[in-house]
Amino acid sequence: MPHLAAAAWLYRLLRKQASAYASAGADPRSFEELLEPLGDDRLLGIRSHELIDLRIATGPVVASQKFDELAVFLQRARELRPQRVCEIGTSAAGTLYALTRIAEHDAVLISVDIEISPQARELRARLARGKQRIVSINGDSHDEQTRARVEQELGGLPIDVLFIDGDHSYEGVRADFDLYSPLVRPGGVIGLHDINEDYSTRHGTPTPSVSGEVPRYWRELKARSRTEELISDPEQDGFGIGIVYPS
Repeated sequence: MPHLAAAAWLYRLLRKQASAYASAGADPRSFEELLEPLGDDRLLGIRSHELIDLRIATGPVVASQKFDELAVFLQRARELRPQRVCEIGTSAAGTLYALTRIAEHDAVLISVDIEISPQARELRARLARGKQRIVSINGDSHDEQTRARVEQELGGLPIDVLFIDGDHSYEGVRADFDLYSPLVRPGGVIGLHDINEDYSTRHGTPTPSVSGEVPRYWRELKARSRTEELISDPEQDGFGIGIVYPS
C-alpha cells in the first residue's frame, strides 16, 4: 500500500507540473519580467509560476545567478537572435528557462547534465516557447560521446550561445571549454559562470558559494581571448559571468 500511495502522489504531481511547465513555456513575458531575486539575491525564481524540478529529489526551479550579471549576459545573447543554444550544467533549470526567453521561437536548446531523470527531461521540454525544442542530454560533458550527441542534435550547425556552468575544477572547466567552444560560431558568445573567487578561496571561509577553480581558468582565457566580465561587486562571494567572444 505505501508504494501505491507514493505512485499515486507522483502521478498527481507530474500531471500538475506538466500543466505548470507548459504554462511557463507559453508565458510571453521577457526574462526581465519573469526572473525575480529570492531571499539574499543568491537565487533567481520564476515569477507567477510554481515549478518543481524533478531530478533526484524535488525542489523549486531556480537559477543560481545574480540578476544584474545574468541580465547583461542574456541581453548580449539576445542580440544574436540565437537559433542554437547549449548549456553545460543545468542544475535546477532556472537559467535554461531564461535562455528560452531570448532564443528565437524556433530555436533548439540543448541541456547537458551529469544526471537527469526522465520525468525532469519531459517537464523541461515543456518550457519551450513557440516552436522551440529543448533537448536534455544525460551524461558526462567531458565524454566524447556526450559531445557527439550534442553535435547530432545540432544537425551539423554551429552554436550561437554556449553557457558553461558544470564541473568547477580547473581540469573540468577547461575540458568543457576545449570540447564545446569549437562548436560556437564566430560572432557567437560563450558564457562561463562563477569567474569571481568565492570566500573559501579568498578568505578561507567556507560558504554556500563554490567557484572552485573557474576563476583561475578565467584568468588564462582573458590573457588570450576577447572577453567581457560581468561582476556586480569584485568583493562578493563568488558568482560573476565571463563572456568570451569567438573570432
